[in-house]
Amino acid sequence: MHDTLKKIQQETLHRLTTISSQAELESLEIAVLGRKGSLAAAMRQITDLPVSERPRAGQLANQVKQEITRAIVAASKRFARGAEQVPVIDVTWPGAAYPLGHIHPITQFVNEIVDIFSGMGFSVVEGTEVETAEYNFDLLNIPKNHPARDLWDTYYIEKNLLLRTHTSPVQLRAMTKLKAPVRIIAPGRVFRHEATDAGHESMFYQCEGLVIDKHISVAHLIGTLDQLLKAVYGKQVKTRVRPEYYPFVEPGLDVDMQCLICNGVGCSVCKQRGWLEMLGSGMVHPQVLKNMGVDPEKYSGFAFGLGIDRLMMLKHGINDIRLSYSGDLRFLEQF
Repeated sequence: MHDTLKKIQQETLHRLTTISSQAELESLEIAVLGRKGSLAAAMRQITDLPVSERPRAGQLANQVKQEITRAIVAASKRFARGAEQVPVIDVTWPGAAYPLGHIHPITQFVNEIVDIFSGMGFSVVEGTEVETAEYNFDLLNIPKNHPARDLWDTYYIEKNLLLRTHTSPVQLRAMTKLKAPVRIIAPGRVFRHEATDAGHESMFYQCEGLVIDKHISVAHLIGTLDQLLKAVYGKQVKTRVRPEYYPFVEPGLDVDMQCLICNGVGCSVCKQRGWLEMLGSGMVHPQVLKNMGVDPEKYSGFAFGLGIDRLMMLKHGINDIRLSYSGDLRFLEQF
């Protein structure tokens, strides 16, 4: 009996190493452990043995059955239903990628503006958001007690230290390291003490530009900004310029674009004027050139400032600037 049970065990374990499917495994299990299987038949023969040999034979039979059962269970794990092979884990493959968010609409628009100006030969410069009054005002022809400072009412950290109200100081600081000719833009976040409403926020984004070279004229300024607006909103847009006062430029110009909503007829968006004010600009004031270390007798230049938030809102048809800073995924996931 001992030899018979051991033979059943060895043959079964050997066959388990050769089967290649779940169906073959089930057939082997029935053939060995089933009611009419080879092991059951051998165990029925134990009653024919002498009484003294029966306990030892029964114990061996149970051990053989347990070994075969464990081997069959282990083999079944290799044959899950609907799959012939157990997936192999390759530890050299990269891990599963976590889902990522997407770029904020304002950042998308800044990137678009940067790409457009980069194609025109402009370089990008950046600066700190905390600025001195000297660079934020004084060197831009806005001395202390000048009424123009009211236009840039802001948040002071100390007496002469404040949150920048525009990115013009970035251009001034860049010119301490650069020499004319230059073509630079300075995108970034700025701060003003505004009454928050659908069109105003105390924190928003700007992109200011500066060009200094020999023989730069107003024509270069108008052509550059016209090209920018056409690149953003389409070649069909119409633009115009009109005089405006800015302390750091002379002459100063505002650039308008024909309203895209009403095609110049007049609507609530453009306040029935048919035109939308898009940005401020002008020829750099000679005194500001001197403050930059540039000789106004040899060089001239132009500067401009874009309100990123409002330009982005116009492009996407957004009617409330506060949505950009609400953190509401219902708004952000549209972009």
